[in-house]
Amino acid sequence: MWPIAVSILSFMVFYTWFQFTFRKTEKPYEPGRVQEGAIQAAEKNLYEWYSLAVTQVSPKSISESATIIPKVRGGLLENELPSQIVYYLPRKPILIPMTTGLNSDLAFRTAEPLTIALEMPEAFADSPLFRLTALYKEGDLILLAEMRVENEASLVQLSSEGVLKTLHLSIDTQPIATEKIAVQFFTAEKTYHWQVEQLRRGIPLSSES
Repeated sequence: MWPIAVSILSFMVFYTWFQFTFRKTEKPYEPGRVQEGAIQAAEKNLYEWYSLAVTQVSPKSISESATIIPKVRGGLLENELPSQIVYYLPRKPILIPMTTGLNSDLAFRTAEPLTIALEMPEAFADSPLFRLTALYKEGDLILLAEMRVENEASLVQLSSEGVLKTLHLSIDTQPIATEKIAVQFFTAEKTYHWQVEQLRRGIPLSSES
């Protein structure tokens, strides 16, 4: 019998060593936790807001200019943005301190881009750290003129004086389904409001009539 007892004891020692040496250290699979995590990720990343692609394009004339209303910003940005966007963004946007001119198409055709012209100091316009973030949901288009810097103090290194430059920016409109779009454009100092219209294919823009 002793060979059998030795074999069993040897197997138990080997099994115990194997378990402690090679077993996984992660938490066991917990369906409830996985489902909860998936829901949280969906809420954080979606909220039905679409992130629209923005590209710089060659200077072009605005077909027909929208009426843009500026408003001085007096409160915190997070209090003016929808709460879903505040939660959606990976970090607080650091907005450019000023613009000297802003123009936008009044209308665009379905599935064709919307163009805006943004005039600002050349130091910001030429910086590779400048980004225009575009977010859309159910007739609302929010534009954030950002500088991707570590903190607001970093903007001091960029002069806001000197030569002005106009950027023409093309905003993808593929996810936009509504005919009327309310646009809000945010800088550090002001919020600009205007409306644009989406026209079905075949309908000419006013300037082409």
